[in-house]
Amino acid sequence: MALRAAREASGKTQAQVAKEIGITENAYQKYEYDQREPRARMAVRVARAVNSTVETIWGEELSEQQQFTTKTQ
Repeated sequence: MALRAAREASGKTQAQVAKEIGITENAYQKYEYDQREPRARMAVRVARAVNSTVETIWGEELSEQQQFTTKTQ
């Protein structure tokens, strides 16, 4: 729910953030409702759009997942 809090603090709607980062509102909602985690580049775009950081929104969870993916490729 950190993403929702960051978005609300930025004063943007889900639709505005989705449009700004170039995805559908439905796709954005999946990130916000923890139904899907973005890849590293998209996570950065989302964080910037809501004036936050990847670490603040997803914490160590996403960082560890991305490191594991990179090491196994």
